[in-house]
Amino acid sequence: MRKVLLAAFCALLLGGCDGDAGAAPATQRSTAPAAAAGGACQLLDFAMVNAKLGLDLNVAAAATQDNTFTCVLQTQGASYPDLILSVSSTTVGADVFGSIVQPKDAAAVQGLGLVGYQMPTPAADNAGPGVEVGWLAGNKRIIELSLRFAPGTGDDKAAEAIPKVVELAKLIDLSSL
Repeated sequence: MRKVLLAAFCALLLGGCDGDAGAAPATQRSTAPAAAAGGACQLLDFAMVNAKLGLDLNVAAAATQDNTFTCVLQTQGASYPDLILSVSSTTVGADVFGSIVQPKDAAAVQGLGLVGYQMPTPAADNAGPGVEVGWLAGNKRIIELSLRFAPGTGDDKAAEAIPKVVELAKLIDLSSL
């Protein structure tokens, strides 16, 4: 999945790159409606995302590799904040998702898919703190939604975003049926 995300980032930020991601999957770049980018972007709408998160995201890039579809939303000309959505088909059940896929330090989210979680993510090299929400959808898909802020953003802003990202995830879950 990291290769797919790298390809989506490269398509969005650099118009493609030759990093160590191997053969780059098909990617598209768009400033049209998010769904026009294809891939997991078909589950997103700029107006819905921006209303829920209080952001101004307006550029979408999608990538597909094997059974994983991704989407990255950003503001034109800025690397952060960014919203990443990935959707992968699976055969695992809720018990396996909860014990293997869900990070150990994540908190459960009620009313999100068959089983869901939320967690803050710490700042990393060249990226600020963020939020991750993941769930096993009723249609046998593992869906992950993450929001990352710019370097130097306080952890309090990421903490405030958790319920907003969870609410967005619930909307996406309904649209993936």
